[in-house]
Amino acid sequence: MLELLTVDMGEFTDRHVGKRVYNQDGGYVADVVDVRNGDLYVEVAAGADDETTDHLHWEDAGPHHLRDQYVSNVNEETVRLNV
Repeated sequence: MLELLTVDMGEFTDRHVGKRVYNQDGGYVADVVDVRNGDLYVEVAAGADDETTDHLHWEDAGPHHLRDQYVSNVNEETVRLNV
């Protein structure tokens, strides 16, 4: 069973690099590739859901800033979005 980590948004650290990012439907959409000033930056996965990437305005080449408002929860291995 995966432990749910409570994260105050804006307090992400390098320990979050490498986590997979999933949309609210469970679709794999990105990987966390960097943390800058407590903010997550991601690279979009090949075949990511267009509706999700459009909603997040990830149209151009990344890495893309993943705004805290879209993060639903974080566990040991993943970041779950609310979109």
